[in-house]
Amino acid sequence: MSEHQPLEQKGLLSNRLTRAATAVGRVTSQVHKSEHGLTTPEFNVLMILGSTSGRGSITSSDIVEATAMDKTKVSRAVSSLDQRGWLDRERASSDRRFEFLSLTEDGQKAYQKLMPKVESAEGTLLQHLTDKERDSLEIGLSGLDRALGR
Repeated sequence: MSEHQPLEQKGLLSNRLTRAATAVGRVTSQVHKSEHGLTTPEFNVLMILGSTSGRGSITSSDIVEATAMDKTKVSRAVSSLDQRGWLDRERASSDRRFEFLSLTEDGQKAYQKLMPKVESAEGTLLQHLTDKERDSLEIGLSGLDRALGR
């Protein structure tokens, strides 16, 4: 890399992605924290359950896979959403070790109220990119998802 590049643009892809994800996460967390006091893991679980609503229930393992969060964080977030009354849990009849999770009506309402505000916060950030940069970002992220088998 050129020695004239700013320090923050040097380094491994993983570090740059982590830095960008952290910065974007701060923008969106301001919304979900101020609206409902949700932690980032709680918001991530709410988002996954809300986005799969109407397509059946999913398990905590599905959420771990979809979010790349560890099992402990997912478990704590699920418990917190359950305590809020936003989550339904149903034991699988074929294997009692598994629980199927879905949002309650209150959970779905919170999701539907929160998502436009989070999307707006992200949109405000993305306005600083050109159309080409936004398109390239989407193409790059899709490529990384494909490379990672997602």
